[in-house]
Amino acid sequence: MIFLIKFKIRFDRKVYTLINKIRYLGILNTESNVVIEKRVSIKPFLGSKKSLKVELRKNSLLKHDIIIQGTGLFVLGENSYVSSFCVIGVNEKIVIGNNVMIADSVSIRDTDHNFDDLNSDMISQGINTSEIIIKDNVWIGYGAVITKGVVINEGAIIAANAVVTKDVPPNSIVGGVPAKVIKTRNE
Repeated sequence: MIFLIKFKIRFDRKVYTLINKIRYLGILNTESNVVIEKRVSIKPFLGSKKSLKVELRKNSLLKHDIIIQGTGLFVLGENSYVSSFCVIGVNEKIVIGNNVMIADSVSIRDTDHNFDDLNSDMISQGINTSEIIIKDNVWIGYGAVITKGVVINEGAIIAANAVVTKDVPPNSIVGGVPAKVIKTRNE
């Protein structure tokens, strides 16, 4: 019985990966052994001069119910995964390194809306963007929010529900709103 369940899971993953590769042809570029589960939505913003590009490196995984949207470049490194119910908003560039674990319900967005002009509606003031870099061997906990312009360095751990607004030093554990260094991994 367990063999049949494992077989079905592997079979379903292969089918959904193939369907998504066909559905997002021209947007999605994949290397070997990539897995894309069901209900992954890759949404380019219409009417933009730039186009959304998604690159998945070897052995990467997009679990079910993920949204990747925007007009920029999203790269997921080797042996890295994005877990269920995450939202990736990319209008410039988001690069995730190798061996990165991203838990459920994480939001990663390289864009903010402008709001400085009090005489104009915020919706008409446009956006500003700044790339996000998440380096190798990082663990991002459940519900964390990663904001524009942030670099998360090697070996860092982002606590559940943290809001990361500034760069994270290597091997640091950060948490809170806004996220602050709690300790380093070698302490």
